Amino acid sequence: MSLRRSASLALVALALAGCAGMNRPEVARVGERDVSDAELRHAVALQKVLADLQGAPCGGQPTAEEPAGLACQRAALSTELLWLGVRDYAEEHDLTASTADAEQAVAGLEAQVGEDGLAQALSARGVTRDDLLELGRRILTENAVRRAVTEERVGTDEIRAQYEQRAAEFTTVDADHILLASKAEAEDVYRRVRGATREEFDAEARKSSTEPGAKSSGGRLGSNPASGYVPEFAQAVVALEPGEVSRPVQTQFGWHVIYLVDKQVTPFEDVKPQLLDPLSTEPFQAWLEERAEDLGVEVDPRFGRFRPSRFSVEAARSTDPDAPEPSASA
Repeated sequence: MSLRRSASLALVALALAGCAGMNRPEVARVGERDVSDAELRHAVALQKVLADLQGAPCGGQPTAEEPAGLACQRAALSTELLWLGVRDYAEEHDLTASTADAEQAVAGLEAQVGEDGLAQALSARGVTRDDLLELGRRILTENAVRRAVTEERVGTDEIRAQYEQRAAEFTTVDADHILLASKAEAEDVYRRVRGATREEFDAEARKSSTEPGAKSSGGRLGSNPASGYVPEFAQAVVALEPGEVSRPVQTQFGWHVIYLVDKQVTPFEDVKPQLLDPLSTEPFQAWLEERAEDLGVEVDPRFGRFRPSRFSVEAARSTDPDAPEPSASA
């Protein structure tokens, strides 16, 4: 082969290698969006701020076999990947958190560590309060996407059934009661008070109740979360409407006849996030796996191994024959 031909082939090989390098992301790629070294450094700085404020190592304890800082890079990179995984869905479904919501979240953190403490932590890592606000907005948006996906996959009927089953948790009641030693006594009292006014009920409580202090209190329990009572009492009192009297209810304390004065029930829509969160793990992880497949995710192996079900990067162990050499570059 001639020297000229060898040189030409070498140039072609270099050109192809250069093109291949251009196709690889600096750090990671989700769909058509890249995470650059600069973006990762910025994300690491924010993770370090949060770790500083918590007094904890950034990214948790690193493995013994990896260089310092790699666990923090993985945590930061994972936040970037998850955001790129959910962002389009959030925009399409109008779920992006507002700046006001993010401000409220940051203000809560600021209240814990103090205004000066937060300002010093941000300055030490070269980031600003606006940077922290943007991170807060992303986290709130991710939570909104998690709940929306869960509701889609679990179904509103199932969520509402959960709401009804856990009614005591979302109900505050103002109730009076009469405590009796036996069912027969309770049935007898119930017959006398089932159509009573509150004053008539309380008068019966002063006369018949075995509860200590009933003679002065009239059996009044005041306003309390229904979930604060034993389950049998809570179930009975939640089923009443104001002005109604329950049939005798047995608990570990004896037999109760209950008069409901008032109740306040938190609306379904207000507690839906609380209901969705415990149900979200499996549906959301399945959705993330589908997103990872649809979008295509590439992660530079020096940071670890991509886990689709969490859209995160986990440590590659040395026992894994495919594990890359660990490196800390950001």
